[in-house]
Amino acid sequence: MNNKAKRSLAAGAACAMGVGLLVSSPAVATAAPIVVDPATTAVVNLLHFNDFHGRLDATSTVQFAGTIEQLRADYPESTVLLSGGDSIGASNFTSSSQDDEPTIDVLNAMELDASAVGNHEFDRGVDDLTGRVAGLIEFSYLSANVTLDGAPIGPAYDLFEIDGITVGVVGAVTEQTPSLVDGSGIVGVEFGDPVVAVNEVASALSDGDEANGEADVIVAEIHEGSQLSLAPNAPQAEQQALLGPDAAGGGVFGNIVNGLSADVDVIFNGHTHRTYSWLAPVPGAPGETRPVVQSNEYSNLLGQVVLAVDRATGDISVEGLTNHARTTTPAADLVAAYPRVAAVKAIVDEAVAQAAIIGNVEVGSISGPITVPSLSNGNRGEESTAAQMVANMYREQLASDARGGADIGIVNPGGVRDSFLYEPTAPETEPGVVRLAEADTMLPFINNLWTITLTGAELDAVLEEQWQRSIDGEPFTSGRTYLQLGLSDNVTYVSDPSRPLDDRVSDIAIDGEFITPEQEIRVASASFLIGVMGSNPGDNFWSFAEGADERDSGLVDQDALLGYLADNPGLAPDYSVRHVDLVGLPGTVSGGSEQTVEVRQVDRIRSLGADASSTVEIVDEAGTVLGAGDVVVNTDANGAPLTTSATVTFTVPPAADLAAAVRTLSVRTDNGTMIPFQLEVSPTDRIAGDDRFATAVELSQSAYAGGADVVYVASGENWPDGLAAGPAAAHEGGPLLLVRKGEAPQIVLDEIARLGAERVVVVGGEPTISAATQAQIDALATVTTVDRVAGDDRYETAQLIADYAFETASGAYVATGRSFPDALSAGAAAGHLDWPLLLVDPDEQVPAATLGSLDALGADLVRIVGSSKTVPSAVAGEFVDAGFTVSRLGGVDRFATSAIITASAFAAPLDAAYLVSGEHYPDALAGAAVAGATDVPMLITRNQCVPDSVRDELERLQVSTVWLIGGEPTLSPALESLTVCG
Repeated sequence: MNNKAKRSLAAGAACAMGVGLLVSSPAVATAAPIVVDPATTAVVNLLHFNDFHGRLDATSTVQFAGTIEQLRADYPESTVLLSGGDSIGASNFTSSSQDDEPTIDVLNAMELDASAVGNHEFDRGVDDLTGRVAGLIEFSYLSANVTLDGAPIGPAYDLFEIDGITVGVVGAVTEQTPSLVDGSGIVGVEFGDPVVAVNEVASALSDGDEANGEADVIVAEIHEGSQLSLAPNAPQAEQQALLGPDAAGGGVFGNIVNGLSADVDVIFNGHTHRTYSWLAPVPGAPGETRPVVQSNEYSNLLGQVVLAVDRATGDISVEGLTNHARTTTPAADLVAAYPRVAAVKAIVDEAVAQAAIIGNVEVGSISGPITVPSLSNGNRGEESTAAQMVANMYREQLASDARGGADIGIVNPGGVRDSFLYEPTAPETEPGVVRLAEADTMLPFINNLWTITLTGAELDAVLEEQWQRSIDGEPFTSGRTYLQLGLSDNVTYVSDPSRPLDDRVSDIAIDGEFITPEQEIRVASASFLIGVMGSNPGDNFWSFAEGADERDSGLVDQDALLGYLADNPGLAPDYSVRHVDLVGLPGTVSGGSEQTVEVRQVDRIRSLGADASSTVEIVDEAGTVLGAGDVVVNTDANGAPLTTSATVTFTVPPAADLAAAVRTLSVRTDNGTMIPFQLEVSPTDRIAGDDRFATAVELSQSAYAGGADVVYVASGENWPDGLAAGPAAAHEGGPLLLVRKGEAPQIVLDEIARLGAERVVVVGGEPTISAATQAQIDALATVTTVDRVAGDDRYETAQLIADYAFETASGAYVATGRSFPDALSAGAAAGHLDWPLLLVDPDEQVPAATLGSLDALGADLVRIVGSSKTVPSAVAGEFVDAGFTVSRLGGVDRFATSAIITASAFAAPLDAAYLVSGEHYPDALAGAAVAGATDVPMLITRNQCVPDSVRDELERLQVSTVWLIGGEPTLSPALESLTVCG
């Protein structure tokens, strides 16, 4: 692809010595010409630009050409002008409306010597590049790593004699090109590893065999590079600090820096539109460095590397390494000074005039700016108003059955190249009017539009592939690791980038309905992205290849856009988003629990005209606000907004009918965003520590987050005293904690201190809680009083607790002191009613002191807990004889009794209930105290399943959340779904 006559090569030119660069001094950002002895030293002036993309205009293009001429003037016979590719394609309207021929004419007029092919050189297909374009260019398009049906599509390198020195330039393009262009135009084309290809050519140019070409200086032009960028001509230490780790991390840039052989003396990059001029270490050559340069985009910068070459030894030193800004010299002065600039101006003026005629046609109107995230080809990792508008266009224009029956539209972020600006940016731009030139600049690729059927699972996979990976599924670790697809406005989803790859996207909805994995969805998009007719999908969205029933609509994107603009006058930007990151939400949550999530990407804050929301809300199906958070605007180093986010704490709505339920909640913002997501809500939650002592502490913390003035302490090893202590603790407004006989666990002491309790009540005598344990508690800084309440036995202790804690009570629960299950639920009921719980010996008379305590409290009601087998009728009769109104609460077993006790004290509806083991008792002691204090019933259950009677009582109470007290050894996971005993 070279129609330009080569500069003659001196016969018998010396072969390259293969030595690395010997840097004589740190590179300086200067254009001052170097002074050498021409008899001993040759000078090579390398000028480079990349990613020009046909950005023709009457001022900047002339000044770009002028910059080249100014730098050529210092070395009029020693300059090589090179391009890193993407000189054409994705061009502005002036160039694209004329098939980029004006840009090619400009490159010819500037006497470009050689260029690597870029991926955009393949936008119109390989045949266009090797045919029409090859017939127009007067420079070499180099493609060392590209073949068609096994044969090179063009030259891999070109040779230039500069000041008696042979300079070899080798060009290659990114290996990702098949995913960046329409696959139907590159059928049979293979893109190999650019580093391998360049090394092969460099080796041949350095092997001493003149039959395959030789070069004294080898320059690599590779259309690929780092994603990192620096200020032009940043100090080398700063560049090393940023780019060194990037190269060491591997990826495409690391492969270039560390994989290119020492035969390569200078490396120029492109593709990523970044800025650097780094002296990078040469692999295998300690202490030696070589330039690695990229020069931004659109002719903003011009790279320069000046080399001094020793004619005798072949040693090379870098004497200049600079990224020059475009000159600000007036265009008229440049035209007068430089004939090449005058030729460029004539070409551009004619192209601009012709484009004005072509592009001045009004094709639509807008009522606000519809933009990409920045006003250049900027961030491809966020939503934009322009991408959504294009995706809407795809869907609407291909919605009819005749066009493919599209349900949704999807656009790749790189497919939308420019904006519709509502406010004028130049005198000839009219607010509200969209002209053909603007429409062409927004969608410059002329892609065919197709529809394809994806299942819900395949659509999910496509959205997962926004986190980019190779066709083999290996995630990218450098380059563009994330690409945000533009979606039509009837599609929403949430994602969590903190989750593992391929498990980040969820809750995809179309027209407000969540999709199913088997659901068939017609997707409208460009042929590039879908990968039609057996070609690979674009931008590494590989799952499009799994789609079915692909159909060509017969429209190209430009024609479809013009039709859409005609059908939708006054288009307005939509600043609401169609997806948010929802980070920190577990898969299953308990009804009534509090959850905190981080909501990211709340606004299209970098779309022109967008304002940040003030609040993010989580709402339920009825629109009731469950929680809200303030929006934070995250800015760059210059204070410019980048993203918005909010931290939201919300209360989970209850599950229904004591069964796990999927609830639909939504993220809502004041910019109009409403994104639904589903949450599996469990009817249960668990309060548990590592042991009974820790579980009691967990219960205390759940009920007394703000502290408590009083704490009751009972034995966790010998339980009767704790039965009566629970209601007393609830009545006095403090928790019940458990201790060992000989010590108080540190976790318990820490909890008493956290609560700030001044008074601690030790329940039971020293046979159950030693004096040493009491002394540990007394030594706590917050504790001023430790009272011990203890009788001669459990019955007297219960009676003394009633006397200690209660001044009055309208009634009391009475349970046997021989076995404990019946007393467990009674403790919670008693605490709820502010009644004491008393214990009796079924084989003995009721002590007079017990009857006296009830009388002193003013009690009238006595509820006997348990059947006559546990509390004989004779015992109940003694309370009747003493003048109390007595009722018996007993069922066929302990679980039925628990339900009856609960029914005696609690009326529906209730928000919550506690469920505790009726077979292993310690957790219930502390549970009764917290249940009573919070007015929540506590029922007992089997360890593996919920008895029918208990389940029935939970349903009668209409509770929305059931709290399990105790760990899995005592309450199995089966209870988390409230499994009923068979």
